[in-house]
Amino acid sequence: MATQPSQELIVTELDADSLPDTIYKINLTTGGLEKHTPRVSTPITASLSLLQRCVSPFLPAGYPSTVTADYTPYQIYDSLQAFASTIAGLLASRAVFVGMGVGSEDASLVTTMLLYIAQETIGRVATILFAHRFSQRIEAEVKFYRFFADIVNDIAFVLDCMSPGMPILGRVLTLCVSNACRAVCGVAGGSSKAILSSHFAQAGNIGELNAKDGSQETVVSLVGMWAGGLVVSKVQGTVATWCWLLPLLTLHLWANWKAVKSVRLHSLNAERASILFKSMLRSGQVQGPDDVGRQESVLFSGDNRIGVQVGVGLKDFLLFMQAALGNKRKALEDFQYIIEAFTQQEYLLWVDVRNSKGMILLKESASAETQIKSFCQAVRCLHRDFSLAESTADVVIQGGDTRRPISPSKREQPDVLALVVATLQENQDQWQKVRDKAQKAGWDLALTNLVERQGHRIRMEGASKDKKEK
Repeated sequence: MATQPSQELIVTELDADSLPDTIYKINLTTGGLEKHTPRVSTPITASLSLLQRCVSPFLPAGYPSTVTADYTPYQIYDSLQAFASTIAGLLASRAVFVGMGVGSEDASLVTTMLLYIAQETIGRVATILFAHRFSQRIEAEVKFYRFFADIVNDIAFVLDCMSPGMPILGRVLTLCVSNACRAVCGVAGGSSKAILSSHFAQAGNIGELNAKDGSQETVVSLVGMWAGGLVVSKVQGTVATWCWLLPLLTLHLWANWKAVKSVRLHSLNAERASILFKSMLRSGQVQGPDDVGRQESVLFSGDNRIGVQVGVGLKDFLLFMQAALGNKRKALEDFQYIIEAFTQQEYLLWVDVRNSKGMILLKESASAETQIKSFCQAVRCLHRDFSLAESTADVVIQGGDTRRPISPSKREQPDVLALVVATLQENQDQWQKVRDKAQKAGWDLALTNLVERQGHRIRMEGASKDKKEK
């Protein structure tokens, strides 16, 4: 006997945080509509609901499912550092006002205005120069520049507090340098925050995330301003000011360091790629963003990063080969072999194993995955014994109708060419498996930051045609 279909349809309407807001019951037979609002059943649930409503203006809709897991610890430490920075900023501002003669009968309005103009001029010039020189590096080293921004900001606070005790000329120079530091902080901090927001916005809600972050900063700054006002009113004298300023700056930098260290980026830059591929080649295990993030440095990469440059120019590449081989003719000869060996690849590679350096020349069609693939081969070269390359004396480079054997025994030094060609084939054979494992571990191979500056590309024309004519 067939069952009768249900004559009642229940529809639950969810709010922006994916919580039940309204329940509708629709009678399909009569067309009746009943509306119910879920009631809070316990005091605990009521308290949680009230808390959610209080914090909802400061958190993105659907939190925490709409943001990455590292968003919460980052925001906690970021709020703490903003609080400390606000109080330190008030102490520094008071020192600047004292240096300008605020409250003194001898203060000159014209002198103060000229000093302000000089500060603004230096600050805006510093903004333009720093953005021009370093803007292309910020995305690749976002953690470094996020922390660097607060370091130079704290330097500005220190200079401000030093200025009242200086003669007029020294005071002007100090305040101008201080404003330049603040300008650098604005560029580095603003750019790095925008990049981190795009990382945190798991649901693509970058605009909302930035708006809510602004609300959080407003509240933290307001609380810090009231607390700072109390501190400034109670703290008098140079010694007392420094006794408060230095611990505040220490707290500020510590909280910022913890915030940056908590971030787990899913894109690969030079250091993260070095950690990932060295671990993979050493142990066969693929580390995810969490494991790599714990090892990643903030200021100095140390032993984590290998000296491989991606996207170099042709002139730099040839000079690098010449310096590594010690002979210009041999460098040009090996460069021809490299072109033949990498005909089917979208890049060219050369390494200096003795100095643990490498350079990668990208062809015009090179994709983001190509950059990672070439970097992986560079790691293979720099972490492989030359004895393995010596066994590849029978490696043959095919180019057109010719076959060129590589004979390491005839060379004056370990055969880097043989090593590069051997690892090329090895990297090509294993890349599909490496790529699948990396993506499964959580890495986004479509987004790379291996080219830190304005990278170069090359277009290969005429080489194969010339060889056929010969």
